[in-house]
Amino acid sequence: MARPPEFDRAQALVSALHLFWEKGYDRTTVRDLTQAMGISAPSLYNAFGGKQELFDEAVATYTGAPTRVVPPGLRERTAREVFAKILDIAIREYCSSTQPRGCFVISDPVLIDERQLGRDAIRTRLRQAHDDGDLPEDSSVDALTDYVDVVLRGLSSLARDGADPDAMRAAADVALGAWPRAPRRSARG
Repeated sequence: MARPPEFDRAQALVSALHLFWEKGYDRTTVRDLTQAMGISAPSLYNAFGGKQELFDEAVATYTGAPTRVVPPGLRERTAREVFAKILDIAIREYCSSTQPRGCFVISDPVLIDERQLGRDAIRTRLRQAHDDGDLPEDSSVDALTDYVDVVLRGLSSLARDGADPDAMRAAADVALGAWPRAPRRSARG
């Protein structure tokens, strides 16, 4: 009969997530992981299967958290409010003292599929806003999606470089100021 693990699996997973976040998948070794998690290599393999499986579980844990940046922002009423909410959440999350700074998905090059899922969700919401007349008719949904992506990447980079939340808020305010204004709706008589 196999012995039960002698470590807190959930805490070990969080430690691995933070290490992958700080170093990236390719630069994180099994030795780094076992040291950060406080477990032996056999325990890592028995509990998680291997480095790739551990990484996959860490990514699922991160992307499945309800506080992540994009999903909560998409529920706002207007496209401008969506962008503002995403910026607010990004600043809060990217500067949190309970995790590495910046965005894990943005920081690791191997997470291109997860980044694309976020971009697709933003594009879908902006397309809906465009179709609803909430964005100027000549607005490019693809260009606005790229804009949101670029701003989020920039904020993540600022956070990883140690910027304080006030400096990030100032940059986000400039980005929000460049957002296209919703067209005026004419009154029907």
